[in-house]
Amino acid sequence: MAFVPRSFTTILADSIAYVQTRSNVSDFTVGSVARTILEAAALEDDEQYFQMVQLLDLFSYTTAAGEDLDRRLADFNISREPAKSAFGRVSFLNGNLIYDQLAADAPSGSAVLWVFDSSGFPTSGFPYTVRIAEGTTRTEDVTVLALDTATNTFTLSGVTTIDSIVGDRVALVTGATSNSLPIGTDVQAPATSVEDQKGFVTQEIATIAAGNFYSNEVLINASDAGITGNVGAGRISQFVGNPPFSGAGVTNASSVSGGAGRETDEDFRARAVDKLQSLSRGTVLSLKAASVGVVDKSTGQRVLSSNVLEDFAAVPDEVIVYVDDGTGLVADVVSLASDVLATNITSGATTILLDDASGFPSTGFVLIDSDFLLEYVSVSVNTLSLSEPVAVGLSATAGAIVRRVDFVSTGTEDGQRRFTLQNPPVVRGTERLYTKEILDSSWTLLVPNVDYVLNKGTGEFSIIDLAGLSLGSEVVAYYNYYSNLVAEAQKVLEGDPNDSVNYPGVKAAGVFLTVEPPISKRITVELAITAETTFVESDLAPLVLEQVEIYINSLKIGKDVIRSRIIDYAHNVQGVRSITVRVPASDIIVLESELPTTFDSSGNTLVTVL
Repeated sequence: MAFVPRSFTTILADSIAYVQTRSNVSDFTVGSVARTILEAAALEDDEQYFQMVQLLDLFSYTTAAGEDLDRRLADFNISREPAKSAFGRVSFLNGNLIYDQLAADAPSGSAVLWVFDSSGFPTSGFPYTVRIAEGTTRTEDVTVLALDTATNTFTLSGVTTIDSIVGDRVALVTGATSNSLPIGTDVQAPATSVEDQKGFVTQEIATIAAGNFYSNEVLINASDAGITGNVGAGRISQFVGNPPFSGAGVTNASSVSGGAGRETDEDFRARAVDKLQSLSRGTVLSLKAASVGVVDKSTGQRVLSSNVLEDFAAVPDEVIVYVDDGTGLVADVVSLASDVLATNITSGATTILLDDASGFPSTGFVLIDSDFLLEYVSVSVNTLSLSEPVAVGLSATAGAIVRRVDFVSTGTEDGQRRFTLQNPPVVRGTERLYTKEILDSSWTLLVPNVDYVLNKGTGEFSIIDLAGLSLGSEVVAYYNYYSNLVAEAQKVLEGDPNDSVNYPGVKAAGVFLTVEPPISKRITVELAITAETTFVESDLAPLVLEQVEIYINSLKIGKDVIRSRIIDYAHNVQGVRSITVRVPASDIIVLESELPTTFDSSGNTLVTVL
């Protein structure tokens, strides 16, 4: 039987009718003793009904709010997302460094360097060392024998070995000091006319090497959680308190983002409904609900939105789950090391020399120009020592690509078809799989979806030929793979057979599922505003810009940008009288794989308010 609350009027009328039919009392006019007594009782009954209605509302997550909503959904093990701190990266700089820039190109083999202004460099104490093109792939240290300050020309001991170009930094290394900045260094974006100062704390050690102007980039978190910690590129420029050393500076080359307020009742309730409706695992909704809230323990990144695309045009059919951490996720990708031969190698060689072997592990296998595989047992000064001499008939010339490979199988079973890569999930389109039959002397590059089918999420692949590989065949692979947040989301959805308690999986069996970052859909907005008579447009413009950015950057993957909502958010700023949206001319359609953002690739805003 349904519960039906009764009103005061109904309760009083029923009470009067009951007393009239069962007593001699006949005066029920307003103010009479009998009516007043019945009104008092009816008021108490009405209040009880009201309390029961409230109690029912509090016990339903569809109507509860605030702490009551938290308590109701806690019964389902669903908790509200707390406010999140913005995060990004900063570099520290050494303002006391003696440096200038090349005034002319210095090709490989140059014996002199010409700078714009050499007045800060020492004119005695030769020889000393300078560093060219710090922070680029052209970085090189050279020795200076003399300096002509009249022509701003350095004379070198020997010649340069790398091409340098106009504008490359030339800095004094000899006599310079290195500086280390600890975890917990406090920096800030200074206050502006419309914003208070914003504090940030470093999460990694920063080091400025002697002779370097910049440190390595380090992760920072906003001191206060919420959207207030989101700042644009170049805004962080101060230390909190005294600088860590004389001449120290700080800057952020890209925007700091990802800050979000505590989840609202509306969003919390909608997410809970999605999660509860998705408990029949394997559905599109269950994939979306399970991926939202995934946290990478090493970086602290959290999936804030997701979208699912069922791609039936792919071979084989594939389900792609796009995830974002609120920043327009740039996924962390790991590449198996590669480099080029510095010298020729011929049959009988016991070592191979690379340009740079720093990315290679101490032992392993390398593939030379996709032609032949070599095993090495040690690395020393860019030299790989081989386990056995290069076989007769094998050779490669300087410049040949040397790839570290994932050695999948050293000897297959006869007819074996299924293999597994060591480091899933694999980045789309990066894999190169090679096989070599036991009697062959060279490696064969396999063609995807012709020779093999790869499950990028698990790293498993299957040879299409039903005969499989012959006994003793070898299989190697070169590929890039995701780490951190994307890898964690993949593990949650895919499941981990080695840890089924924490990672039971969500997807259905037989499904090829891949987790990927979304494609940034860069949204350009141009507004013209008119202020009320007591306000000035130039004062309101940055506030309107901020509101537009809040709207668009809060949209989730696959959500369209609605032109009228841009106007609504702009009108949140007090003092705005009218708004003209020049760009966009209409609503912007956002694809299932795209995430709307108001920033370009350098972190600069694409919103203009005139």
